[in-house]
Amino acid sequence: MRRSSLTARLITILIALILTPIALILLSVGGQTVNLTLLAYGFDGYLAPLVGSLLLQALGLALLILVVLTGIWSSAGLIVVGISSIVPLIVAVFPVTLSWIIRILPRDWGDGLVYGVPLVVLAPLGAMGLVLALVRRDPRPRGTALSVIGIVAAPLLLTAGAWALTWGIADGALFALQRFEFDLRPGAASAVFAGVLLVIAGIAVTRWSPFALVLPALALLVASILLIAAPETAFPLLFELPRGLNTVVPTLLLYGGGAAAGLLYLVFTVVLLRVRTQPRLTPDGSAHSGDASSAQAQYSTGQYADVQYPGAQYPGAQNAQNAQTQYPPAQFPPTAMQHPYPPSPGQQPPPAPYPPQPGP
Repeated sequence: MRRSSLTARLITILIALILTPIALILLSVGGQTVNLTLLAYGFDGYLAPLVGSLLLQALGLALLILVVLTGIWSSAGLIVVGISSIVPLIVAVFPVTLSWIIRILPRDWGDGLVYGVPLVVLAPLGAMGLVLALVRRDPRPRGTALSVIGIVAAPLLLTAGAWALTWGIADGALFALQRFEFDLRPGAASAVFAGVLLVIAGIAVTRWSPFALVLPALALLVASILLIAAPETAFPLLFELPRGLNTVVPTLLLYGGGAAAGLLYLVFTVVLLRVRTQPRLTPDGSAHSGDASSAQAQYSTGQYADVQYPGAQYPGAQNAQNAQTQYPPAQFPPTAMQHPYPPSPGQQPPPAPYPPQPGP
């Protein structure tokens, strides 16, 4: 498994915690002008007054892209900002908190919070971090069947999640601000929870299919561009949505929520493919590619089959075999050895006296 270093984790957390709030503020500040121009004041087709606001939103989108790119080095930053989505979730579930926040934050900061822009950005970022962490632990592909299921399931889950989330915001936070009734609405709260869970599930299927978010991303980007480039065509279609949704959905898109989600999905797809191909560290310290086959993965982790090998032949044993083939076997018991120069007959020395005789 390839684990990120402590330095990479700290740096990515720092980058995410600094850039993400700035990006959300830029989206909200730029989106307020765009929203008022297109919906409140009327739009005559002249885009020059919107250039500055659109540039602010573009800068915010660029910062969010940088946050997602940090996932190449570590998933820690994405997971941390995903945890911070608890704050906008509480705001969407308990509208009474809006009455407190509006008194503290500037209006151009708080409008994006009311329409759920932080929630539709932070929750997906956290889900992306979890997917990258799982892929780092096991980057092996999940097969063609699961890949096809992921490509089909992701758009359905994300569509259902977006529908439930926007309806919950319309019937909860927006309803509370319009009527100054900040009581908890169980139906709206349940819809918000269900929408967040469905969005997270839609991103989680990229564990099976890395290209599952491409189609939803393109749909969100096209809708966001058409809303600015051709409002006379896009707005009538959006106003046909059910009551509440026809207010939240156009405003959420104008505040950059749709463009942010679409770009984040596309960038995350690139990051996910990059992480899948990163080398993984094995227990012995070696590295191999994340796309290795199961046989290579088994080899890298030191799992070997129980194979019996013949005993090795050493030079001493080989020399013993050669000696047996070159020399005849020794006789047992050994035969008596003869003297090389036996004495001839008639020249036998006299036997020595025994016991020795004393001399004269």
